[in-house]
Amino acid sequence: MTDVSNIEPHENSEIVVTGKGGVGKSTVAAHLAGRSAAEGTPTLLIAMTGQEDDDFGITKNGCGTHPEGESVLEGLGLFRAIERNEPLRPIRGVRPNLDVVPGGQAVGRVQQILATRLMHEGLSVYQALARSLSLIAHRYGRVVIDGAPEDDTLEQLGLAAARRLWIPTRSDESSIKGIQRIATNFKIVRKRQINPYLELGGAFLYGSNPSATSIHAMVRDDVLGILGPNARMLSTVVGYREKPAMLARKRGLLFGELAALLPASPKSYDVAAGRAKESDVIPEASVKLAEDMQALTTEIFEAITKAQG
Repeated sequence: MTDVSNIEPHENSEIVVTGKGGVGKSTVAAHLAGRSAAEGTPTLLIAMTGQEDDDFGITKNGCGTHPEGESVLEGLGLFRAIERNEPLRPIRGVRPNLDVVPGGQAVGRVQQILATRLMHEGLSVYQALARSLSLIAHRYGRVVIDGAPEDDTLEQLGLAAARRLWIPTRSDESSIKGIQRIATNFKIVRKRQINPYLELGGAFLYGSNPSATSIHAMVRDDVLGILGPNARMLSTVVGYREKPAMLARKRGLLFGELAALLPASPKSYDVAAGRAKESDVIPEASVKLAEDMQALTTEIFEAITKAQG
């Protein structure tokens, strides 16, 4: 078996992972990458999800410049890079300063590759993404990885390529239990020296009622009981606002981009008069949702800066 090699992740590389799907993981990763890029930092987002979430409208709105040759959509770019031990081939300029490696159905095929190679290559197979990323990481000031939900193999692959782990959670029991699985994978990746540089950034509540402070206190106790009393639990809670969140994803926009459309949005009376469709109306709640996400990304980046001394 091949021993693991010392691949040091990018200094500013973050991975967002959840204990179960539907907890805002991809949305948070997209907004972290979008915020970083908007502030002038060349940023790469890597989506390890089995769905092509298209938070940035790559397919819907034709955003970005695709690399020449084979398609990288539907996770094919990520799959081929790992299969062939080649550099990642991102879609460039999805937003100013932002490149994206899209997720999609082909990401699931990565598991087969790792299983086949494990017997001959040992634990170094879990560094496959880290190797492909290391070949282009010098282009970027920040890397954000949207981790695979509820899959230990792909989760460890992502953890091996990142410097810090961030965990969004809801208040339900299955979300909290899922954090235990993440904690186990975190320990495996560190203790087996697959990525000894990996640190726990913190956990935070997502999609909860900001005024439910007693619930938040219980969740905090549960999370720290799993991750340890010295783990960071962020104070920002992104509130549950289903309609603007759904509309933003449907349009391939970040929350702030959606909220910026509000002044020119049709109103309910325009819908009643037949001058607009209901789907054309930007909800007022989009402003508060954008503010919540701005506060969360600010807290995360401030925590990173503090940790780096």
